[in-house]
Amino acid sequence: MTDRHQARRTFRSRLTASMTLLAVGILTAASTAIYLQVRQDLLAHVDSTLLAIARIEVASAIDEPSGHLHVHEEQPLLTASVGLGYEKFALIKDEQGQVRAQTSNLVGRPPLETESERELRALAGEASFAEMTREQEVYRGIYYPMRDADGRPMVAIVAISARAVLRSLDSLLGALALALIFGAAAAAFAASRMARRLTRPLEEIASAADAIGGTNLQMRIPDVSADAELRQMTRVLNEMLVRLEAAFTTQRSFVADASHELRSPVANLRGTVEVALRRPRSGEEYREALQVALTEAERLSRLVDDLLILSRGDAGQLALDVRACDLGLIAHDAVAAISARGQDKGVRIRLDAQPAAIRGDEHRLRQAVDNLLANALRYAPTGSQVVVATAPEDGRAWLSVQDSGPGLSAEELTHVFDRFYRADAARARDSGGLGLGLPIAKAIIEAHHGAISAQSQLGQGCRFKIVLPSNSKSGGPAHE
Repeated sequence: MTDRHQARRTFRSRLTASMTLLAVGILTAASTAIYLQVRQDLLAHVDSTLLAIARIEVASAIDEPSGHLHVHEEQPLLTASVGLGYEKFALIKDEQGQVRAQTSNLVGRPPLETESERELRALAGEASFAEMTREQEVYRGIYYPMRDADGRPMVAIVAISARAVLRSLDSLLGALALALIFGAAAAAFAASRMARRLTRPLEEIASAADAIGGTNLQMRIPDVSADAELRQMTRVLNEMLVRLEAAFTTQRSFVADASHELRSPVANLRGTVEVALRRPRSGEEYREALQVALTEAERLSRLVDDLLILSRGDAGQLALDVRACDLGLIAHDAVAAISARGQDKGVRIRLDAQPAAIRGDEHRLRQAVDNLLANALRYAPTGSQVVVATAPEDGRAWLSVQDSGPGLSAEELTHVFDRFYRADAARARDSGGLGLGLPIAKAIIEAHHGAISAQSQLGQGCRFKIVLPSNSKSGGPAHE
């Protein structure tokens, strides 16, 4: 099938063809049934007539006083074109196949071409109907058993012309064929109109969807039909558009925020280098400039690494080195590493860790826990404490980080895992965070087929909880 042919093939044309073929099939089946039923009824009528004639012939064949076999003669009536027409041909044969009596219209003329097998069956007492020919004309006949005056078995054969029946059947066949042709044409026209009516809502949906682009994702597909299936399709497509709009909005915001965050270290780096190159400086001054440039480069590198983790997480390609590990031990190491920073800020970090065996990437999980601890320490007030706990539970392992910070409102809580998100008060830009720590933690946990959640109320701190399957089989490239 060529591409050009495929381009012309449409659902409407296939629907039209299918409905037309279905209608033609039904008409053909109905016409066939009508033809067969009429044929059966006509033949049954002829056969009942033949049976009555044969019984009369048998009853009158030996009614002469001498017992001489004879057949009843009749004048031909209506043989031309009226009704069935009627001209009887009758003969009686004995066991040797000799004609013992026959009507005068068979004398001196070609005989009826009969079947010897049916004659033998009639001699044995079985009557049967069959087609016969004479001078290339078809007759309907009966082989009927009888006995002569001495009780010897005979067979009476009675036939009448089938010309009228065949003519009627031919006329019926022609009428049915003509009706089938006109019916097929009418069915094709009706199917085309119906297919156009049925597919018009689909075309309207496609046209509305085609008008929606990246710049007007707020548009929605209107209801174009009262049919439940099409309304369901419209609803699903509109829900998909809502998700796409949200994804595009998030993506635009992400790109804008990432550009802004990248611009600051790049500008600082460029400004430091430009200032250092404006005039000759001492070695110490160059060293200070290079130190500032290195700090900004490291900041830039960390931001790029964070963005790369998020990008790979979105694509389901976050590489994980999956091994057996203990979530409690990971929490212990993370707390030990950040305790000094907590002491400097006057925040106590308390660990309540139980062994919790899992399978995962210890390095990535440590990164997620570090991000949660850094977030808690950033907003925990001096003199408060951060509580870290782990435990196994129902085939899973969980870790929680609870702080005593200012907390989040219900609105802020819905965006806590959004990239570059900072609450107006609690997550200010000058707090040192870029708004990527929690999204990165979420990406890492979800790559382990786990879940992360946040609970908070204003003035009551935040509690982040990680839940991991104890036999986690993580997505992305993994190595044992």
